[in-house]
Amino acid sequence: MIIRILLFPVILLLVLYFIIAQVVPTAQSISAIKEEIKQQEKLLETAKGHLARVEAFQADIDNHTTEKEYVLDFVPNDQREEILLSDIPQLAEESGVSLFSIGFSEGRQDVRSGAATDGRPHLIEGKVIASGTYEDFKKFTHQLFRIKRLYGFKTFDLTKSEQEKDEDAEGEGVQQDLILSGVISFTYAYVPGAGELSPTSIGKEIDYDLINTVMETTSQTEPLVSEPANRSNPFLP
Repeated sequence: MIIRILLFPVILLLVLYFIIAQVVPTAQSISAIKEEIKQQEKLLETAKGHLARVEAFQADIDNHTTEKEYVLDFVPNDQREEILLSDIPQLAEESGVSLFSIGFSEGRQDVRSGAATDGRPHLIEGKVIASGTYEDFKKFTHQLFRIKRLYGFKTFDLTKSEQEKDEDAEGEGVQQDLILSGVISFTYAYVPGAGELSPTSIGKEIDYDLINTVMETTSQTEPLVSEPANRSNPFLP
């Protein structure tokens, strides 16, 4: 009987020990889980804030479809030489300029289409060799400078040829229009691959006024004219 009385406190202590050994780690685990839930809730609120800014940014772009489409054409994500091979001869024909050749090159590694995409415009070099009168080249230049594509003109070299005379019915020489030979070197830009924005860029205001200014500049405007103080054709005597 005495042994049973003595064993009862021992058994009770063992039971309490095992209960405490199980309950304390469980309580600590619950506390850790609660703290993790709090951290995840903070991350969720932050992510919701980012998502709201992205959605607002996208909605702002979608509300300016004209500007969006223009930018995608103005700085495309591929080279599109085939479009220029169609457009430039058409501009030359409308201007009265005769084309001898059109070429494109990827000479340097930093402008090569296989270069790594870094989000910045890449440049492809082009060259046009043509002939025509001074007025024809003025019309052609006017069209080239207003083509809806991001360009940089490098050189514009015009050379005059010997002026020929035709005999009229009375045997007198008739001066013909002065024909010029021209070499136009330029570059055009594209951003290879899909465009991406950094998180810090999202939410910043887009300068749609600047885009509209560029759109108006490349639209149909009055042709380029010489200053009144200059000769109408600097290649004539």
